[in-house]
Amino acid sequence: MICDAVVEDPRGATHRHVWDDAAGTWRTYQHPHATRPWPTSYGFLPGTWNPADQDALDVMILATSPLPTGTRLRVRPVGLLRRPDGDDKILAVAVDDPAYADVRWLGEVPAADLAAIEAWFRDWSEAGAWEDAGAAERLIRASLAPGWPRLCMV
Repeated sequence: MICDAVVEDPRGATHRHVWDDAAGTWRTYQHPHATRPWPTSYGFLPGTWNPADQDALDVMILATSPLPTGTRLRVRPVGLLRRPDGDDKILAVAVDDPAYADVRWLGEVPAADLAAIEAWFRDWSEAGAWEDAGAAERLIRASLAPGWPRLCMV
């Protein structure tokens, strides 16, 4: 499965960036729970819907370089972080990234990357539990919003 993703927060950011439809621009504010920088670029999968937070599915994107806010790119889901609050996070790799392009499964993700993500979430809550790429793909399929163009190729 390959999906479109939109980056909100670059890897290394401590501020949240959210699109303001009414203003037609990005809004920035201090992340209320961040005590360390994001370990991955963070964003969403357009055309999906997560009832846990009434927003698109969240995606953490592994890439060699931080991806700027507003970047739209193709990603491959490789895992799923099941969060205790139900606001699960898709773990994906940038399909054109030289270091991550060949990663297809959670077991191929460097242990240091997984540990950094878990530590980031443990700073303010339980990290949750990892599930494989199949679980991520099932969640994405189940969350595709009716009427939206299909932005994931299955």
